Amino acid sequence: MFHFANGRPRKPRPLVEHTTRLAPPPHRGLAREEVRVLVDGRPQVLEIVRQERIHGQEAYWRCPTCGKLRWHLYLHAGEVACRVCLGLSYACRHTYNTATMRARKLRRRLGGLPGLLSPIPPRPRYWRRDYWARAIAELIAVENVLAARLAAMVGRRRKRA
Repeated sequence: MFHFANGRPRKPRPLVEHTTRLAPPPHRGLAREEVRVLVDGRPQVLEIVRQERIHGQEAYWRCPTCGKLRWHLYLHAGEVACRVCLGLSYACRHTYNTATMRARKLRRRLGGLPGLLSPIPPRPRYWRRDYWARAIAELIAVENVLAARLAAMVGRRRKRA
């Protein structure tokens, strides 16, 4: 049992980044359309709503739970719904060290592995050299900040011991 002073132990909220997202609806077709999908062996009907825009149509999913038009629907615990209905949150709202997230995003954009000391792949042919050099310089700066933070943490631990 838990202590009353601390409250109920918190369960981590599911994150958008770790939840399966449905493919975007097709942009061409009728104004309203239904799509039948099987989720864990149960059939579900999802509605696609298309609205006229300047250069054609824009397609949205209608959330089966709240009925609002959404660009993305997510699949979590056998239920298809929007981010708000499923209670999904973004990882950046729960991370205190934004430098690690920035380094991970930069490495992903460069085509490398998200690890701190993983090698950087060679420049793709379609990337301009100055753009590639700027991205590498930004990655090096962010990883230097991370290395300084880790060194300070290790120094504090050694002083304590």
